[in-house]
Amino acid sequence: MNVKQTFFSSIGQKVVLATSGLIMFLLFLIPHMGGNILFLFGPDLFNSYAAHLHQLVPIVIGIEVLMLVSIIVHMEAAIRVTLANWRARDKRHSLKSTPERSLAARLMPYSGGMIFLFIVKHLLDFTIAAPKEQIYLHGHVVNDVYGMVYAQFQHTGEVLFYLLFMVAVGFHLSHALQSTLQTYGLYIPRKGSKIKLISTLVAIGMAGTFAIIPIRAYLFY
Repeated sequence: MNVKQTFFSSIGQKVVLATSGLIMFLLFLIPHMGGNILFLFGPDLFNSYAAHLHQLVPIVIGIEVLMLVSIIVHMEAAIRVTLANWRARDKRHSLKSTPERSLAARLMPYSGGMIFLFIVKHLLDFTIAAPKEQIYLHGHVVNDVYGMVYAQFQHTGEVLFYLLFMVAVGFHLSHALQSTLQTYGLYIPRKGSKIKLISTLVAIGMAGTFAIIPIRAYLFY
């Protein structure tokens, strides 16, 4: 089997799916969550963080390009793997819906699609179409990112929309973390697995942390 055949094989596509997902998890999701937490500590710290990111434009752009490539590759591999799984399931007429597959596993294609839509809307709301109001901070003029986030989450519909998609993130992460470790041969699914429990707790923790921001902005304006 040559390199091209290996790449497009079932296991090859699963490795591509796991690797691209891991890149997004490590380079975007974790740092983004860490930055979002600063919102809870007030406008000065959050706006300082945003201004610091603005000073690192070359690095940020490099990460954004890598993220864009990872998203495209991840989506293509996800579609290939999902279609292959559906075809295999249809061929096995005697195989019924297996109870050992978690709800998160069954919802992966749908939660993944929801996350893609969320990313597009998130970029429109907070990057492309975002108002560029500025304030003075420590003697420098900076964008009032804190105020922009607060204003965005004063609308009930926006808050509910954000929270709904955080549920999708939680479900997606819950299975993705286990699946990635399984693809790399580091995890064998079994009942009562600690890795499964840890993956679920990490997913709930991360989705919950992201969800705190709109709740905080909406309830304590």
